[in-house]
Amino acid sequence: MTISKYLCGAALCLILPFAASAQDLPETELSVIGSPVNSPNWTNVLEPFWNETVPADSGNKITANAVSMTDLGAKGPELMRLAGSGVADIVAGSTTLISGELPENDAIDLAGLTQDLDTLQKVIAAYRPVLEERYRDQFGVVPLGFWPTGAQVLWCATEVSGLDDLAGKKIRVFSTTTSALIAAAGGTPVTMSFSEIVPAMQRGVIDCAITGSNSGNNAKWNDVATHLFPITLGWGVNFIVANADRWDGLDPEVRAFLEQEIETKLEPAGWEMARIATDQGIWCSVGDDRCVPESTAPRNLTKADMTLVDLTDADRETLKTLVAEHVMAEFTAACGADCVQRWNETVGAVVDIELEAAQ
Repeated sequence: MTISKYLCGAALCLILPFAASAQDLPETELSVIGSPVNSPNWTNVLEPFWNETVPADSGNKITANAVSMTDLGAKGPELMRLAGSGVADIVAGSTTLISGELPENDAIDLAGLTQDLDTLQKVIAAYRPVLEERYRDQFGVVPLGFWPTGAQVLWCATEVSGLDDLAGKKIRVFSTTTSALIAAAGGTPVTMSFSEIVPAMQRGVIDCAITGSNSGNNAKWNDVATHLFPITLGWGVNFIVANADRWDGLDPEVRAFLEQEIETKLEPAGWEMARIATDQGIWCSVGDDRCVPESTAPRNLTKADMTLVDLTDADRETLKTLVAEHVMAEFTAACGADCVQRWNETVGAVVDIELEAAQ
């Protein structure tokens, strides 16, 4: 069963009436830059949306020249600047790769804060007005949508039975907040490129590494990692933004059409992809009978026999403490008093946490 079959009825195959007839839309061509060419985000979500769904639903009145960042040789941190400078009309990328440029990017995906997709969805919805304001002011772009890649979990090449076992281990991290959490748990955060992980585990340079349950399986981490600890340390939230001047200059009916298409088709497809990637990545890596290797086609999963480490109630309580005392402290120091206040009014209200601004 392919991912497209999972998504039919939920997103890409959903056909909804649009308020304005497609015949009434002015002809509009957009330039779009998206995720890496072989990523599920590009293959299963972005590319079919721009090259098939939008033209079909608009009666070919709205078309896009959609290319992957791989085709352009662009790097993740550059994507927001490409949109802001008008090199492309619309750009999709990862908030993780631009978190250093805007502390608010971390606000929706703080390490260990949300352990399930439903809570994450509420967090993003609550904080979106803040990001809409900050993105326009800081980058000159308008955010059009957000969705996660999937649960970022822990892959270990040494035995792990719970959160306490991370003490003393060298662990590859991918963001400032995952680094803060691993350090608080007694581990040693290590920064390392994705391509270096497997040989580093083989040589014992690192003990564990964080990535998506789907991504790690696709990259054959299960060849060297023995234990999979499904503690969610992040979600790898994706954004799609438009150049503010270009967006403001579009015909109002075109903007309304695109907003509805993204809200009812693109974002749901992204969220469903994340659910499938999270569950199937775990199930296939540990040999669960629910594993469907082709569920993430065209990049099929491998059924392996890693040890699944149970996340106990004690681990959950310890995690809450580490997040509150260390991850949040790191965030508040970078974010500032006004930012913290707005976080409390939005995300904090969802997760029932109130931060104090750094003194």
